[in-house]
Amino acid sequence: MHLTDMRQKRKTEILTIIFTLLAVGFFAALALMPDVRAITLQYPLAKQPTPPNYIRQANLLILMYHDVCLEPPEDAEQKKLVTTAEKLAADIDALLELGYEPISLEDYYYGLAKPAQKYFVISFDDGYRGVYDIAYPLLLEKQIPAVVFFNTGMEHYEAFLHYQQLQELEQSGLFKIYTHLAYHDSAKELPPEEYTRYLEASVKFLNTYLGEKPMFLAYPYGRYNRETYQVALEHGIKLQLAQKMLFPAADILLRVNVPYDVDMKKLVKRATHN
Repeated sequence: MHLTDMRQKRKTEILTIIFTLLAVGFFAALALMPDVRAITLQYPLAKQPTPPNYIRQANLLILMYHDVCLEPPEDAEQKKLVTTAEKLAADIDALLELGYEPISLEDYYYGLAKPAQKYFVISFDDGYRGVYDIAYPLLLEKQIPAVVFFNTGMEHYEAFLHYQQLQELEQSGLFKIYTHLAYHDSAKELPPEEYTRYLEASVKFLNTYLGEKPMFLAYPYGRYNRETYQVALEHGIKLQLAQKMLFPAADILLRVNVPYDVDMKKLVKRATHN
């Protein structure tokens, strides 16, 4: 056999070996790949939630307040929605006495909670001026973090927070402001396009005046459904808060309302922990 023929034969053998190895590797990798059709069918036509940074340990209590006033509320309806600085301080002291520690909702979201420790989050809905005038100095003195779920469309009303006050609250390092939609309407009763508009307007307002951050949504009245949940996901909402879990979702956290006349130690025993 001529030298040229020998080289050509050797070249052919090498190429055959290379193609064989490539084919074996391709089919081996293909066999290990998950069934894409099965994954797609788990969430048909839906954005999948980002896996949360935290792990539920049933050790987080999220408390829901509304307005804070100087005088105690008188009628039953007011007692559901209004508290005083003295009662808020007593609630916090009771939680600390029970072994709970304060944590910001953002720190919890980022997975900074210790599994063996019990935590509480103070949240205020709607964005009343009493949060700035009365609750803020108290929480600043006690160094307790808190969140405000703000109806941004109410910003120009005297009874509600203005953007300068929102900025001061966030600059304190204790408060974070998140969306409660533009107006206090039930998300699941709103027409889908109006709900989307309320959500978009609210997030835009908060990002414009306070800067961008992981955005959380607390539903007005705690009312939501799968459709509102999905729209919020598609708009980048990282946590959704309500009073009841309607379907399994890792990024839905539950809160409990704190009436003025409730005993915090008794409330803790029956409240849902995340």
